[in-house]
Amino acid sequence: MKSDMRTLELKQQLHQAGFKNSVISTDHLPELQSEYGRLLDDGDLDRDFYDEIVRRYGLNWDFEPPGKLPKARSIIITAAQQPKISMEFQYKGRKFYGIIPPTYVYDTDATVLGVISAYLNDHKYKVCDALLPTKMIAVRSGLARYGRNNITYIDGWGSYYRLKAYFSDMPCDVDSWQESVAMEQCRKCTACVTKCPTSAIGKDRFLIDAGKCLTFFNEGVEEFPKWIDPAWHNCLIGCMICQDVCPANKEHVSWLMPGAEFSGEETNMILKGVSQDNLPAQTREKLQKVSMLDSYPLLKRNLRALAERESSGAS
Repeated sequence: MKSDMRTLELKQQLHQAGFKNSVISTDHLPELQSEYGRLLDDGDLDRDFYDEIVRRYGLNWDFEPPGKLPKARSIIITAAQQPKISMEFQYKGRKFYGIIPPTYVYDTDATVLGVISAYLNDHKYKVCDALLPTKMIAVRSGLARYGRNNITYIDGWGSYYRLKAYFSDMPCDVDSWQESVAMEQCRKCTACVTKCPTSAIGKDRFLIDAGKCLTFFNEGVEEFPKWIDPAWHNCLIGCMICQDVCPANKEHVSWLMPGAEFSGEETNMILKGVSQDNLPAQTREKLQKVSMLDSYPLLKRNLRALAERESSGAS
């Protein structure tokens, strides 16, 4: 089979498994690096903020093929369609709910890697994770388009999906590389600009002021700044405000899957900061199923913010 047919066949395999995807050549790595560098050099991306992101997540993008796969020739970008997850908690004799946005639950990562590995292994190729800016690759590969809120959107899925990128030594003779594209409807729509409580989204560009974004603060372990209104908290991690009001999500905004239910005792253990090792096994299992064990260090603070918002009647 010709190498170009392998690329197309892999894409079809992923499509049949339910994953949207694109493939680009590693020849574009210098362009990706240059584009990201321009954001820093022009001040569109604050360098202090970038340094904090690198420190917090270890996301120092590597725009070179990895040492484990130095002859990588293609970058495979995939999207797994996912809903919001609703978690039920008991607090002071009342129920309240915490939302986990679509992108945070990562159990689909193993599934998509399995599909890719099975196909590539049959053709004597390898695959490994790529530490690259997935939103930028998704847009430059034609898989997604930018929204004004700097979230990416896929036709038919809105923003309800999780992106993942991989390197492979499979040749990329069918390259979907293109210029960045924004959603046409964003040019006249300002729904996210109006609703963003921290004014992180501007009318004049498709790149948010990430240092003001509630998601940034919600993903850290530090106490929330005093200027953040308790009524703004809406998720256990991240934020869904701009996505929930986006017209591109009108068919998906109600896609909410029930997650685990936590008793009053379990809720209080989390709020008191009981270490995850000392949580009951069933509680750890509930958190693991929704990919929240890795985020457990910040769960106490975020859960308390939602519990206090609920008990105060803030909206």
